[in-house]
Amino acid sequence: MPLDIPSDPYIREDLDNPAAREFREMLDEQTFTFAPGIYHALDARLAEMAGLDAAYMSGYSTVLGQFGFPDLEMVTMSEMVENAKRIVESTTLPVIADCDTGYGGVHNVRRAVREYEKAGVAAIHIEDQTSPKRCGHIAGKQIEDRETARSRFEAAVDAKQCDDTVIIARTDAYGSANGDWEEHLERGRIYADAGADLVWPEMPDPSREDAINYAETIHETHPDLDLAFNYSSSFAWSEEEDPLTFRELGELGYKYIFITLFGLHSGAHSVYEDFERLAEGDEQAQIELEDRYLGHETESHHELSFVSRFQDIETEFDPEAQRRMESSAGFTEEESEPLQSDD
Repeated sequence: MPLDIPSDPYIREDLDNPAAREFREMLDEQTFTFAPGIYHALDARLAEMAGLDAAYMSGYSTVLGQFGFPDLEMVTMSEMVENAKRIVESTTLPVIADCDTGYGGVHNVRRAVREYEKAGVAAIHIEDQTSPKRCGHIAGKQIEDRETARSRFEAAVDAKQCDDTVIIARTDAYGSANGDWEEHLERGRIYADAGADLVWPEMPDPSREDAINYAETIHETHPDLDLAFNYSSSFAWSEEEDPLTFRELGELGYKYIFITLFGLHSGAHSVYEDFERLAEGDEQAQIELEDRYLGHETESHHELSFVSRFQDIETEFDPEAQRRMESSAGFTEEESEPLQSDD
């Protein structure tokens, strides 16, 4: 007797996604919404403390920061989703996550969307490269044919379990082995028509002319389309005489702006400099580091990890916990207030 199975193995569950609603409100109400690229939970918490809009789980940052690999699709969907889950749980900021190519065919794309939704991300971006994909600024990238790429985004949009979840379609046509500028534009139109909420045209350089041209041209046919812009760490913005500004991009329609490797570059530079001081000066490096962070918002690792909140939980359920804390040395909640409330 044949099994009675549902016609769709991924039945829609109508999940709630408040982070996605918050992200959509930002896109609607602000000239631009910015997220720094990060790869671990602590950076997301620091981004929230600093007052940033959102946090972006960068693919390159994740594979380099967590695994030491280049961005050549060497990390699995499950590994990426697990990292996204840790980041989401560490912050109240909306989290946007890299979903690479969707990790296979349409079934893989659909599963990836739902796994990211279950992790609590506000948005994901999927690109139109062939697999194995690569960072948009590593030579050798190639894009799928139009129909295959369109089906990838249609499947992603259809798979959503919450209408608020934001799907960002990235095209790498400009600068790929089998694309050009006109294909870059046409892909944006195709993906918008497939239901993507934003289109991200990956650019090979920091050209103001290209950014303006793309926005103005695609808005001739899709005037309400929101765009995403990678203010890429691969570009030497500091060497530009008149670099693009976030506000300028936002006014062009690039409503979501991000710097893919900001957190990684910031952290790698700072850690290397301090490690070099350790190699040269031994304990003096620790003393100099303390001179910089004592009194700073990041001074206490106990506060950054909300130790006092966990101590409160411990004393609520363990009758002996308060006695042990009072009769031993170490951090207690009386020494500091939590960095943020539960509200």
